[in-house]
Amino acid sequence: MNTKKRNLFIIAGLLWLFAGIMVMKVGIPFLVSDDKMFIFGLLGAIAIFLIFYIIIFSKYVHKHKNRILNDKRELMKIWEFFDKTSYILMISMMTFGMVLRFSGLLPNFFFEFFYTGLGFALSLSGISFLFLAYKYIDI
Repeated sequence: MNTKKRNLFIIAGLLWLFAGIMVMKVGIPFLVSDDKMFIFGLLGAIAIFLIFYIIIFSKYVHKHKNRILNDKRELMKIWEFFDKTSYILMISMMTFGMVLRFSGLLPNFFFEFFYTGLGFALSLSGISFLFLAYKYIDI
């Protein structure tokens, strides 16, 4: 199925936003229920957010924006909002995250700050893609 390039930004934005919200749904309850470590969890979440958003996810948004905009086709396949590498990254992160969470190898404190920060970084990336859909409304 083919679609306009703008729709690829919408699909990517909604997917990343959904993923971010789902990850935050795991982290935030741990964060708010930990009175003793709340401030450390919050600071850790901010650090994880900054690391993942600035170093990884914002670059992916920029990479996919350029790839989609520079594609000469007027319509693209609906799954081309990501390239093969990004699908592999997404599947790997989801698998690794689930294995870590359900293995019991890490304390809840890890999920408190890591999942909260990661979820916010994913969500902001999704919002960035949605902003691109708004910015490039004519494509």
